Amino acid sequence: MKKQFKALGSELFATGKKLQIGEDGCVKLPLEGKQEVMFIQTEEGYRLIPLVPDIKRIYIEVTTKCNFDCITCIRSSWQDCLLHMEWETFENILENLKELPNLESVHFGGFGEPMMHPRIFDMLRAVKQLGLKVEMITNGSYLQKENIQQLIDLELDILFTSLDSPEEEDYNEIRQGADFQSVYHNIKNLQAMKEEKKTRKPQLGIEFVAMKKNYDQLPKLIRMAYNLGASQIIVSNLLPYHESMKDEIVYDMDDTVRMFEKDAQFATTKAQMSNMKLRTERICKFVKDKSLCINYQGNVSPCYALMHTYNCYIYGRKKDMYAFYLGNVNEKKLQDIWMDSGYVNFRRTVNENHFPSCTDCRSVEGCSYTDSNEMDCWGNSPSCAECLWARRIIACP
Repeated sequence: MKKQFKALGSELFATGKKLQIGEDGCVKLPLEGKQEVMFIQTEEGYRLIPLVPDIKRIYIEVTTKCNFDCITCIRSSWQDCLLHMEWETFENILENLKELPNLESVHFGGFGEPMMHPRIFDMLRAVKQLGLKVEMITNGSYLQKENIQQLIDLELDILFTSLDSPEEEDYNEIRQGADFQSVYHNIKNLQAMKEEKKTRKPQLGIEFVAMKKNYDQLPKLIRMAYNLGASQIIVSNLLPYHESMKDEIVYDMDDTVRMFEKDAQFATTKAQMSNMKLRTERICKFVKDKSLCINYQGNVSPCYALMHTYNCYIYGRKKDMYAFYLGNVNEKKLQDIWMDSGYVNFRRTVNENHFPSCTDCRSVEGCSYTDSNEMDCWGNSPSCAECLWARRIIACP
């Protein structure tokens, strides 16, 4: 139906003003029980954006603790406390999940080992009882038989396990504090127990972080994961968090496929490969999927990249990344945070790529805007102008 909009007083024409559409399709002042919308001014004119709690996917970081000390880890450049999420915070999240009509899945992950949380199984079970798809990522060290049995009993949908090499020596070097044989045995045991119970859940996913140390092993890793019965194999690139790792990146190689030779087709068809070159296209997985992230303190961020404050290296250049929080579940409802005008405008800006592309800008050298994500030359704050997730170079489940 074609909408006819009545003229409003000039005092209402301000970006971020919340209005409502009446039954006749006209823009009216907010009235109880009506569809709330946000009125914004754009370069092309004016737009109305419906304000609906249409969150589909939530990532929950239940802890920042981990029993490994991986050379790829964000902990090498952040100052966050190593703590578990308080149960009260999780209960607040749980109550919020019940009020999201479009919610489909919840992923337990973030930048800690979820299975270290003393009540992780209570958390998984509580979310599963809401009828939602539930996923978790783990380093695999806590997959003893009794834990596997609990994951099977509560019908976890997908369990992602990080494997950064099929070679014991290299794996143990990358994932310091880990034991390849133990983790590999745990994964095999998971699959064997599922077969014994005649169940497909949890499905097995394998995530691999590619770098110079292990990239030539990728076909062997993919074959190993395939033989283990993995339903998903995700290949991400390295985001260096420490100067010692900045020369380990393999994206922008001259010929990615040639390295795999006869295994190239197998590797690229069996795994979800990240881009190995900088492409023009930019798509934010988090915005596109209508998702958000909640860290161990209950702070809500739009994506993984903005969950914490840390340093990283973008093509060898050091960048200060500052956390961006839109609210906290201990203080405000998730649906209210999601429909806040600032968050709505942020998602619109990202979705429409209304920010520069610093990474391949000819003026990038010497540009102070690239020193941090605080602001870019188009006035966005925070800036997503160098996001390698949007370039599909960095990936996550």
